[in-house]
Amino acid sequence: MVHRPTRARRLLATVAVGAVVAAGLIGGAGASQAQSPALAAPMASGTDKLNDVYYTLQHNTFDYGSTLTGWLDQGLRSVELDIIDKEDWENDANGPYVSHDGSSANKNCSANPDRLGNCLRDLAAWQTSHPGTGPLIVFVDLKASWDPANAWQADEVDLLDAKVRSILGSRMYTAAELFTYATGNAWTPGGTTLRNAVNTAGWPALSALDNRIVVAYTGGRIGFANQTQSDGIAHILAASRLPSGFFCPDVEADPSELDPGATVDGMTLATSQVAVCSNLKSQDNYQVTANRSATRKQLLHLWGDHVFGADSAAYNMLAVAHGASAIGRESDAVDTHRGLIPPVGKRRSLPGYFQLRPDSAPANCLTIDGAGTSNGTAAKIAACSSSTAQRFVWTAEGQLRPQHDNPGCLDISGGTAGAGKKIHLWDCDGGDSEKWTIDATGVVRAFTSQSWCLTIAGGGSSIGTQFTTATCSGTAGQKFTLTPVAGWAQTNF
Repeated sequence: MVHRPTRARRLLATVAVGAVVAAGLIGGAGASQAQSPALAAPMASGTDKLNDVYYTLQHNTFDYGSTLTGWLDQGLRSVELDIIDKEDWENDANGPYVSHDGSSANKNCSANPDRLGNCLRDLAAWQTSHPGTGPLIVFVDLKASWDPANAWQADEVDLLDAKVRSILGSRMYTAAELFTYATGNAWTPGGTTLRNAVNTAGWPALSALDNRIVVAYTGGRIGFANQTQSDGIAHILAASRLPSGFFCPDVEADPSELDPGATVDGMTLATSQVAVCSNLKSQDNYQVTANRSATRKQLLHLWGDHVFGADSAAYNMLAVAHGASAIGRESDAVDTHRGLIPPVGKRRSLPGYFQLRPDSAPANCLTIDGAGTSNGTAAKIAACSSSTAQRFVWTAEGQLRPQHDNPGCLDISGGTAGAGKKIHLWDCDGGDSEKWTIDATGVVRAFTSQSWCLTIAGGGSSIGTQFTTATCSGTAGQKFTLTPVAGWAQTNF
């Protein structure tokens, strides 16, 4: 699976969302509490390109809330709709049923039972009555659990794409339009690929996509999602045209699949060059692929719990920092985590690669002593410099890995946090003592014992002072400025 009183004229979604967040009107735990965090993702603006923006969304949006468009009223600009290849949907003007489990039912759209067209028309009507709120991204997930061998054949995927286009009409922003935007020319078979074009020019600005809907397809036959999408794309390409919507194959922690001229696992070389969107289940080291997606100006949908739950602040901070463009939530998609994560914000606007500068000694940095690589090398305070021994990446599993020793992790001596436990370098092995959460105030907490914080021993600031864990108390020696640094290739885990 892939994985929630109208003004006469609104500003772009992000500006409108900012107004309600400031007023405390967005739902979600703590959303109404004022805070001036040291870290916060800035809201996007109309001049930001779509590939430089992230959206939060409710997983299986159609199963939550009283209406699908109610999520838009709360500030979201992306939804997910599961559809089933069941019965003769091909003959219905509204296409397949919206469902996760294979049964037809009321899915919070304008009909009962709801079909895809009912939900898409509701979204289009909402846009019409809310001009100036920017584009919507609709993830359409192809489900096939009841007939995994026969669902979503190539001609059916082609027909689905054509039906979505017929339902949305000119409101749908198409792959052909994106190609023309990126190159200035119409797409032709055998010429520049869509992936190459997007890699060069990216996507239009939000303001240019106002009142448009971007449809992104995920899923397919069980175990063969990418093959399903590849077959469907090939069927469309055979008619010498691009798909109308955007296919998002499953990717893992292999960033090379996203490069122009590279082949996505389960797809052909030709169909891979049409894919400018990916679907990624949260997993170890996903940050490598997510950052590559952002670099290649592609869209990426991140979903699923991993070390951190999808609704947690840490999960969302990592997703924003490393380049997810759609962040699937499980239960509370509009929680801003006290202003840290607005529903529409700037992609990679939080630091994922950084130096750790304690507030008690802001000219100094946490450093792996002597740039050592041996297990047990101490983490000490040293003057900030360009040393790779004081540059860290916060990984998908919550590790802090120094640039000079990518297989090594910032770890707690003895394996558990406690009073005066020394912090050192140790080979990353997946243990909890090498995992950390970071909050909006710059406090770094032990993963399993979050009452213990990364601390300068004794509260000192002298060069060479060891870092330890201590009871979290809010002192300056436990608060850090995360100073962004350029990322680096992570290839050795």
